[in-house]
Order: sequence, then structure tokens, then C-alpha cells
Amino acid sequence: MDPVTISLAVGVASKAFSAIKQGFAVGRDIEQMSGDIGRWMGAVSDVDNAEKQAKNPPLFGKLFSAGSVEEAAMAAYAAKKKLEEQRYELKMFLNLTHGPQAYEELLQMEGQIRKERQQTIYKQQQLRRQVGEGIAWLFLVLVIGGFVLLVASMWFNKARADVYKYTPKDYTRQQKIHQGKIILPVMTTCRLKKRKVYKDKLACIYQGAQKTFTLDFTDIANGCPRKYKCVLDPNGKEPSIDSVMESLRSIAK
Repeated sequence: MDPVTISLAVGVASKAFSAIKQGFAVGRDIEQMSGDIGRWMGAVSDVDNAEKQAKNPPLFGKLFSAGSVEEAAMAAYAAKKKLEEQRYELKMFLNLTHGPQAYEELLQMEGQIRKERQQTIYKQQQLRRQVGEGIAWLFLVLVIGGFVLLVASMWFNKARADVYKYTPKDYTRQQKIHQGKIILPVMTTCRLKKRKVYKDKLACIYQGAQKTFTLDFTDIANGCPRKYKCVLDPNGKEPSIDSVMESLRSIAK
């Protein structure tokens, strides 16, 4: 029971207690005031039950609602003290006006009321509290479990990304040509234009389309081919005789 509910129970008990005193004052017996007595005893029983719950709160309440549990315990303690004063006053009044037997009858009636409330109201309250606590723990476990799974998933994905490194696909030469990554040279037919001899070496000067010039060196025994396929090099410059002779002399050394 929360502090507000305990305060309401004390209010019911106090109102019923005032009615009981007024009834006894005008000479009414216990049977005639059974309704007011029952309400007072029910409220007293509720406060006693609240104090027991406050002394033994559920674990979830201790962990996450410690302030509310302590507040309820203080309210239950204060209410019990107030009702104990009413009980003592009622006992003294009955002993003086109706004798000790009247208070004994009152205690028997109170015991029966407590038993009935325990089997009905308090048992249902306990069941609802256990179900609520179970749901709260289940929710907490799901939240924590979800968080752990999220962290584990992030860690696993990062670890897998660190291990696996993407290796680009190695294309074939023909595919690279098609993609434009390899540009094939434009070929033309180069024909023999001049030959220069130095000792046993031979310099072969060729000319192709668009003033493409090439220079090749070989042995005299092999000779210069009449023509061959060469790379198109537009607007080239024909090798000078001096440079050709210098190259031949360097090769012949």
C-alpha cells in the first residue's frame, strides 16, 4: 500500500472510531454497531498488512523504488501508532462500561475479519504484486538482453570487418582493354628507307604513315627486313646520319 492508501485507511478508521464512541455513549451494544466496528477493524487490518509489506518489500522495489518503499514504511508506522491509541482508548472504554468480556468479544470479531480479509483482499493483492514484479523483472531482463545483443552484434560486425578486407577483382587483359584501362597502340606498316653499316653492325631506318620513323640495329648477316608492323608515331623526326653512326660505333665496341 502506498502512503495515500494508508492515509485513506486511517481516515476510515478514525471516522468509524468516532461513530463507535458515540454509539457506546448513547447505550448501543456491540451488535448494533457491528457495521462501524467492522469498518474500523478492516481499516486496522489494512494498516497492519501495509506495515508487514513495508518491512518485507519486493526486491525490485528495493532496487528501483527505495524512496517510495521507505515513505510507505514511515506512513504505515505512523498510522499503526495512531490506531494503537484508538485501540487502547476503545479497550479502556469497554472495560469501564461493559466489562472485560466486551473487549474479548471485540477481539474475536476482529480475528474473524482479519482472517476473511487475508483470504480475499490480501491474497489477491499479493498475487497482483507478484505478477507485477515478475513482469517488471521480465521487462528488465529483455532490455538488458537486447542491449547486450546489440553491443555483441556491433562488436562482431567490427571484428569481421577488420578480418575481411575487400580485394578488387582482377580482370583479364582483354577485359581491361574493353574497360579502357589498357590502351592498345595504333600500329602501322613501317618500310625500310635507309641502311647504314659500321664494321659488322647494321642500322635500319624505317618510315611509316604520318611521318613515323623507327631505328633498329642488327648484324650484317641478318640484314634489315623490308617492312614490319611498328607503333604509329605521327610527325616524327628522321634519325640523323651522325646519331646513327654514333649509335653504331657504341654498339660495335
